[in-house]
Amino acid sequence: MGAITVKGRGYVSAQPDVVTLSFDIGTKARDYAECVDRLTGRTAALRQNLAAAGADCAELKTTNFSVKTAYRYDKSRYHFDGYSASHRMEIELPVDKGMLNRVLGAVAKGHSGAEIRIHFSVKDTEDLRQQALAEAVRVAKLSADSLAQAGGVKLGRIRSIAHGWDEIRLSGPSYGVVCDSVSDAKVDIDPKDVSISEDVTVVYEIEE
Repeated sequence: MGAITVKGRGYVSAQPDVVTLSFDIGTKARDYAECVDRLTGRTAALRQNLAAAGADCAELKTTNFSVKTAYRYDKSRYHFDGYSASHRMEIELPVDKGMLNRVLGAVAKGHSGAEIRIHFSVKDTEDLRQQALAEAVRVAKLSADSLAQAGGVKLGRIRSIAHGWDEIRLSGPSYGVVCDSVSDAKVDIDPKDVSISEDVTVVYEIEE
């Protein structure tokens, strides 16, 4: 019995309902302890800023922390130049323009010196993924029907369906903000929809 193998890709999108704020704090000092103390102070300032804006600081989590030896290159040699420290943290908030402006304003007026990255997404990505899978199967069926009609054969039952796990694609809008420039200004961000795509390979039997 013959077979037809087709691929289908399903796309679905939804309005973002959560926003992730990533904060990057960095500092540099000649002395190790001083470098770490400065970074700790800026981190504490950021937490105070977020609390003042009404955010739950317990949700602020570290994603990267490092203290490195710094060098400068001069006269064909590397010279010790102290230490550099960095701390990246993230907090997830509901999509609320008022809250976002309060947080950005508070951080900009604070003393953390944090740079902010804003990323929009959806809370229930699994629901979107299931919708994309269903759409991918539907698209594959349309392709199989077209091939069968063009080939003058009759499409039979499904023999197998393979899901391309490595080909899941989830994308949401991201924005960078320099806080010093927004301390007295409102940020008017209207994020585009979050989209996800899934691929499937379907094998149909050809009826005799």
